[in-house]
Amino acid sequence: MAMEHNKGKVVRTVPDAADSTTTTQTANGDSPLSQAAAAASTTRPPHKQAKVSASARTRPAITLEPPVGAFPIAGVNNNNTSSTTTVAATSGGVAGVVTADRQPPTSPVLPHKQANGTNLARSAQYVSFNGTNAAVAAIANTSTTANNNIINGTNTNNLTNIHGTGNNLAQHLNQQQQQQSAPIRYTFAPKANNPPEAAANWKPTMSLDLISPGASPSTLATREMFVVKDPLPAFYLEKNYVVQASLPRSFYMIMAQHNIKHCCVFDFPVGSKWWSELSGLRKSTYVDIRAENSSERWELHLKPSRDRSNIFGYICKHDYLATVINGQKMNLLNNRRLPLVLDLDDTLVRLIGNERTRYVSETDAMTVPTRIRKLRDGRQVVLTDHVEEFLEWACKYYEISVCSLGEQSYVDQVADVLDPMKSRIRGLKYSARQEYDFLNPVVIAPAPTITGGQADATTSSSPAPSTSSATAPVSSTSTSSPTGTTTTTTPSTPPSPVSVTSLSTAAITAAAIVATQPPTPPKDLLSLYAFCAVNKPPTDGLPDVGTGFSLPLILDDLTQMWPPDQHDNVIVVKEQRGASVWTVNLFPMVQHVLMAVHSEFFRAYDHWFQARTAAVASITIEGAPSSSSSAPGAAVPPGSEIPGPIDFTAITAAKTAFLGMPVPSPVGCYKEWLRGSLSNQISLTYTAPPQHLITQVALQHQQASALAAQQQQQAQQQALQHQLALQQQQQQVNQQQSGQHPQQQQNNQQQQ
Repeated sequence: MAMEHNKGKVVRTVPDAADSTTTTQTANGDSPLSQAAAAASTTRPPHKQAKVSASARTRPAITLEPPVGAFPIAGVNNNNTSSTTTVAATSGGVAGVVTADRQPPTSPVLPHKQANGTNLARSAQYVSFNGTNAAVAAIANTSTTANNNIINGTNTNNLTNIHGTGNNLAQHLNQQQQQQSAPIRYTFAPKANNPPEAAANWKPTMSLDLISPGASPSTLATREMFVVKDPLPAFYLEKNYVVQASLPRSFYMIMAQHNIKHCCVFDFPVGSKWWSELSGLRKSTYVDIRAENSSERWELHLKPSRDRSNIFGYICKHDYLATVINGQKMNLLNNRRLPLVLDLDDTLVRLIGNERTRYVSETDAMTVPTRIRKLRDGRQVVLTDHVEEFLEWACKYYEISVCSLGEQSYVDQVADVLDPMKSRIRGLKYSARQEYDFLNPVVIAPAPTITGGQADATTSSSPAPSTSSATAPVSSTSTSSPTGTTTTTTPSTPPSPVSVTSLSTAAITAAAIVATQPPTPPKDLLSLYAFCAVNKPPTDGLPDVGTGFSLPLILDDLTQMWPPDQHDNVIVVKEQRGASVWTVNLFPMVQHVLMAVHSEFFRAYDHWFQARTAAVASITIEGAPSSSSSAPGAAVPPGSEIPGPIDFTAITAAKTAFLGMPVPSPVGCYKEWLRGSLSNQISLTYTAPPQHLITQVALQHQQASALAAQQQQQAQQQALQHQLALQQQQQQVNQQQSGQHPQQQQNNQQQQ
């Protein structure tokens, strides 16, 4: 943490959820008016860096001694504790009540900066005396003095006053407990009249029962509350909250792109496994926060910093965030573009180096000088053949984002090489290195040797600990910001021969290919597109397009780095076989499949949109909506504006026909293209089978014929034997009948 003194102000740098921050704090001698003006004129960098006042710095650990003279024992220090002395506090000249025996230890905390620009005295911050503040201690000291006077022979007339003082103390303690348990009304307006101790007293307890049953709740200590210029209602800061979900990185990116600034800072709960995982995976979470006189749903989003020292809070409306996320998807469809994620390493570029992993050797690279590009840090890469022409074509039909397992600085440098005019890559520049290091902290593989002066693709060349860029990727519509750096920390793991943080992206890829157990996938479409995680339900109750992972496509050479439920989105590309220098054939096959998917999807989408418009018109009570004749590329998304009430129980022919239609999906179009391509190849190509297979099949036919003849002969023999057995049985029956006939006649004669 760096501090500079400049003309009576303290300038300090504090890490944000994604960046470093520079803020100003007024000096101690400034007047309240100048302090308020300084608080109102606090500047924020253009890239939405956070501000934290001087009181938010790391506080030195001190040992608090038990106060002497506050509650003295009878007969001990009676002479000294019989009176109290009021002295001026050492900071700011604010009066505080202390005992005559010994003053409380001086607080190392600077005057706390309030949202309205005023300062809170140290005496009011300092909490001791069994948890009560200095004012309560003064009341207790007065009661103790009276009690000592009784022991020393005070008359009984003061006994009533003593009991009254004790009752006042009990009432004060009860009021303080009720104030601590009751919600705190707080507003973030510039001229708000908030309680001075509101920020210090708010320590919300976060329950994890919804997302991690059985996990222990964590209590967050509020470090700072800020003024928000945007109009916000007053909120009730409660003691207990329930964490609703863990959100991917894309939600924070949405808030950053729409200039939703953080309004509070909490201390990171040291030792919490769940919050450490949230920081390692660069995720955020949220809780519902209650607004005054408002029926709308407000959310407090919590984003841990990458260095695990702060948790930043962002307040936004639930409906607003859902509308923004849904608008991101609809803007793509209205512009007739689809989201496309391109992997960098081994797909578009490959580093030059003489290592034994997946590099292009310097000798081979010299044979294709037109494909060599130099990065800003001195490293060199080889572009795949005609990659710039491919990007120039693809950006007309797709919104291109790039991803890599390298550090964010590496991704930005490669993107600048591929798109120097900032016109091709309009999406995000996504680095999944921190997620990979957190999910796969150890890789059993030989450490790469750096030869020929080549630096590693993802580690710093200096001996200092590796640092990662703290600036999250931004779209082309956002202003690029300077990158701050914070030390990357990974969860504690058992010692191992090789740590993954010492490996380059090429070594990681090689280890993932030969590994018997695949690594935990670090890349995720949820980190790129928030609409994959949440979808705003249409107001007309009909199905919507683009839910889940149905919209984005991925171009990558490995599927192991993506979750299993996203493997259908991956178009797997491999390097050209037999090529003298590494390259990937982007023309014509990759271009052909992307063009076919784009054309088929929007053909199906146009038909689906028309059927949906007819279905909405058929169930609208007061007539057809005004958007019924609009084109599929209209600015109004489906179901967002309905002029009349909807009969959700109505069953019409148009609605039935629409519900029977499949929802168009680029992933579904890609699968259908694969089926059609395979069927065409089957019908157009013919090759005679190998001779050994023909011979083997002929031999099997001969064996089958011989076996059939043998089985037929056996069947004939069995039939003949069966016929002979029947004849013998018939003869035996005839003989028995002929032998019994004379005896029967004799018996009949005897009976007569």
